[in-house]
Amino acid sequence: MKHFSVLLAILSTVSLSAQATESNVNQENPPISKNSKQGFQSISDTIKLVNFDYLDGVVISTNKGFTKIKESTVGLSILKPYLIENKITTNINSALEQVPGVVINDDQINIRNGSGWSYGAGSRVMVCIDDMPMLSGDAGSVPFSFLPSEGINSVEVIKNAGSVLYGSSAVNGVVNMRSAPITPKGEGQITMIGGAYETPESLKFNGESQFLYGINGFYRKKVGSHSISFNWNQLNDDSYRMGDFDNRVRIGWRYGYEPAWSKKLKLWLNGNIQRGQSGSFLLWEDNKKAYNSLGNAVTKNTGSRFYLDPILEWNGNWKHTFQNRYFAVKNDIDNGDPNNNQDNQSQYYYSEWRSSKTFNRFLNFTGGLVNSYTLSQSPLFLGDHKARNHAGYSQLTFKSRGWIVELGSRYEYFQLDDKNRQKPVFRAGLNKQLGKATFWRASYGEGFRFPSMAELFTKTSTGNVFVLPNPELEPETSQNFEIGIKQGFKINRSGKLFTGYADLSYYRLNVQNLMEYTFNNWKGGIGFKSINVSPASIQGFEIESGGNLNINKQQIRWFLGYTYSLPLVQNPEQTLSGTALTYADLASDPTPFMKYRNRHIIRGDVEYNVNPFVLGISYRYESGFENVDKIFLEDAVIKGVSDQYRNGKIDAHIFDLRAGITLNKNLDFMVQIRNLTQQLYMGRPADMSAPRMYQIQLNYKI
Repeated sequence: MKHFSVLLAILSTVSLSAQATESNVNQENPPISKNSKQGFQSISDTIKLVNFDYLDGVVISTNKGFTKIKESTVGLSILKPYLIENKITTNINSALEQVPGVVINDDQINIRNGSGWSYGAGSRVMVCIDDMPMLSGDAGSVPFSFLPSEGINSVEVIKNAGSVLYGSSAVNGVVNMRSAPITPKGEGQITMIGGAYETPESLKFNGESQFLYGINGFYRKKVGSHSISFNWNQLNDDSYRMGDFDNRVRIGWRYGYEPAWSKKLKLWLNGNIQRGQSGSFLLWEDNKKAYNSLGNAVTKNTGSRFYLDPILEWNGNWKHTFQNRYFAVKNDIDNGDPNNNQDNQSQYYYSEWRSSKTFNRFLNFTGGLVNSYTLSQSPLFLGDHKARNHAGYSQLTFKSRGWIVELGSRYEYFQLDDKNRQKPVFRAGLNKQLGKATFWRASYGEGFRFPSMAELFTKTSTGNVFVLPNPELEPETSQNFEIGIKQGFKINRSGKLFTGYADLSYYRLNVQNLMEYTFNNWKGGIGFKSINVSPASIQGFEIESGGNLNINKQQIRWFLGYTYSLPLVQNPEQTLSGTALTYADLASDPTPFMKYRNRHIIRGDVEYNVNPFVLGISYRYESGFENVDKIFLEDAVIKGVSDQYRNGKIDAHIFDLRAGITLNKNLDFMVQIRNLTQQLYMGRPADMSAPRMYQIQLNYKI
């Protein structure tokens, strides 16, 4: 707790000193006249600020409208497009893992330890593309290989509950990917990628080398009333683990039409389609054969994904958006066992009507209605299931004299087969400008998460390990608190331009009926089952900074942060619902520290540019899990896990080094070494981290 006391003392000191600065500024810049026609803005917009690039950037995630970063009431990180491109990104998760406080394990994303390790089912972070949800209807998981990394303008990461505006899957935060705008100046890019894994000979699962190669690109242009954008991606990845390959082809498009008879109306028809074959890896054979799957089991998935989004926008006095989605998923599974049918398919229908209006430039209203329907046909989920979700939400934003106040509410109704639950959730946020570039914020957000079909009904096995259903799961509720301060800075002196920001925050998440996959010897066999565990609290603090230093024709830019978390179960001796067990009975360490959480998370990226060269280095560290399911440490079940723990090989400092050159105005060449120092460790039980990898990338800009 001493960490939190020090943090709060720092925040109080900075706030008091900045208030004195603000009083002088406001005397020189009086409030906006009531007759002003400048639109919806706060007094901070009229203060003659230095143009801090990072703080004046515009985001849309916090209120589903345009908001400056400096006016956000919640913790917010922005992943810039240069980092996505220069890190040779084949899946967007390899770029997201550079965001402070974000951890991705087995394609499960969590922010500030809001989730643990939960393989392939459910998500507490909502992922969107241009404000449209990108979670599968049945498993509720993020299809990372389906998300485009090409043509993305920025990625916004909200680190607080977004349930009021984004629904139940946003209890731990929101990731919103924003496509680049389509302009009359046509632009595009073709990118070719190649790579090779340097797997130690003792760990190669087939004695051969593994490679990665692919091509992707985009083109966008506005022609008269028509806005047209295409993106494509082809990838073949052998993977460094047995059966974990990924061969795919994806094509996406955005088409917008603005009729000549109305400047207020715009119609969109967007879509994406992907086909391919892939494999999955769950548990190793043992730590000496860490890249071999348990029992040499190989599961091949021939799958397809497709979505179509008809959208209508009306930009009148009241702004209206009516967005719809049809999302179909089909997976044909070949696991070599005709008695274990894991095929699954689902159809997801989503509709949202959203409306907003600004009144007297001080008050903004945003509200909407949401309806979704999921139909799943799958032996994997014990048959057919139907799920419905209905919701209504509203949020008010009030701005006056440097204060920003947000109040929001949402009412959720869920029905899955004959099981239904409903609950209202609320949020509140404050933002206060304390100085020329100092902004204090505080927020409170509630969450309500209904279990996914995968968590309730999945029944399958790999080798001798089972995944078991639990139809008695109850929804979880949560309360998320945050207080923070963001400081912008800009120094322009003697040809040196130094601009950026620093952000300091304290957070706390309380969860009731937390759903967690737990590995144990259940009645159905040894394996994983999702259960409700004891109430928990996760608190900590985070420091983040980003910026640029320009010296003549040289540039250094950085993006880094440190997150400290203290995740605790409130009563580890409490008997868990539906079992005769307690949290302490199941955990390797009976202390209240939660399973599959990282106490320390460090992220850093620094890039140096001097025309025509670029050199960058990335750094990632998350401390090893201090608590896991106890049965993992019994070698009779899965060999080698306890050995890794005893030898402390459960975390590592990972460095990626990249270098590039601009050959001409159209052609760039980049090379990268991921895991430069060949650090191998067990990131989660029975899974060895990736070895060193060499990558090359050639960009041709149209």
